[in-house]
Amino acid sequence: MLIEDVLTEFKRTHLEHIEDIVITDGYEGGKAVLEYFRGLLLTLKGSSSEAMSVSVKWDGAPAVVCGTNPDNGKFFVGTKSVFAKNAKINYTKKDIANNHGTDDLGQKLLKCLVHLKKINIQGVVQGDLLFTDEDIVRKNVDGKPHLTFTPNTITYAVPEASDLGKQIDRAKVGIIFHTTYNGETLADMSASGGADVSAFAKSNDVFFDNATYKDVSGTAKFTDDETTKFYNGIEKLENLLNNVPRNLSTVLGQNQDFIPMFQMYINAMVKQGELPSNVNQFLLGFKKFYSGRMQQQMAGLKAQKALQLRQDKMKQMPVFLNRAKKPLQAMLTFYKAVQTMKAFVLKKMNQAQAIGSFQQTDGGLVVTEPEGFVAVDKSGNAVKLVDRLGFSRRNLTAINKFKNN
Repeated sequence: MLIEDVLTEFKRTHLEHIEDIVITDGYEGGKAVLEYFRGLLLTLKGSSSEAMSVSVKWDGAPAVVCGTNPDNGKFFVGTKSVFAKNAKINYTKKDIANNHGTDDLGQKLLKCLVHLKKINIQGVVQGDLLFTDEDIVRKNVDGKPHLTFTPNTITYAVPEASDLGKQIDRAKVGIIFHTTYNGETLADMSASGGADVSAFAKSNDVFFDNATYKDVSGTAKFTDDETTKFYNGIEKLENLLNNVPRNLSTVLGQNQDFIPMFQMYINAMVKQGELPSNVNQFLLGFKKFYSGRMQQQMAGLKAQKALQLRQDKMKQMPVFLNRAKKPLQAMLTFYKAVQTMKAFVLKKMNQAQAIGSFQQTDGGLVVTEPEGFVAVDKSGNAVKLVDRLGFSRRNLTAINKFKNN
């Protein structure tokens, strides 16, 4: 089952990190984690291609929506603003200049307008722009000539002499399509994950693909030893989940601030580059974080009712944390073990990438991981697998040059 088939059934508009679903969905979320890992085990040991669908998260920018407008049959390009109330739909160079200006974003959309029409997109799709021809920089990586491009926070590199390198060298535009839009009018379209690019026309001017994970090197299959280790890890997770209360969601729901604030706390720790190493540090750190957030909110308030509300919340949270201490400890012990298993999967899957990923430093290019992956089970439920202290930290702290557009 392809990711484009199953993501259409996925209910969440926001993909959770795999370790976070025990927080958002409680014990049932923990059971779902086990099923994801069982599916990934079957997929990565090569015994079943149907067990789990996986797509690659590319660090491209800007997001480009393009295709044939069902309202008039014309080819267009744009950003997500094509769906806005005051839609910015670009059919011509003049449209782009009026809607997006003539600086970097406008120039990239103009290249897309000129070249993406050559691949005969009949529907409407969205992709992440990887490069235009002016973005390609030739560099030596490990002493060998590579083509490199940096659409956002990750630098991608391809050996210049490879078949893939030759395709990219010829192209004027490079894009990865990952979303399809369906509907009788552009204004009424709804999004579904995945993009079937098999019917797109070929053009030397456009390097394109969909985001479906491809083990092009054959190196992402588990060895017998890795299969045993991963299987044992799943058994450990299952034992840890037995310590998590079946009514965890009810317990966490006793304080409405806990789940959203705890996820904010995790992101704050990711930005700092370090997650707590043990469960008790996790809870103590959250207690301080929550108190600090409430004090920040109170600093800007004058209404006595609003101040009293936050003062009450500050008093209630420590009481809640103390009352729910054992369930929270069990949940976070499971959470930390999921992070370890996720790192094991990411290390293996990253080996199969045909396009290398690097981080630009003062000392040059340093090997880094891709943005991550999306895993989809047979029921259409999906989670993301991302190195949070690697990519997520860079992404949370980076300034996106296209954000205001």
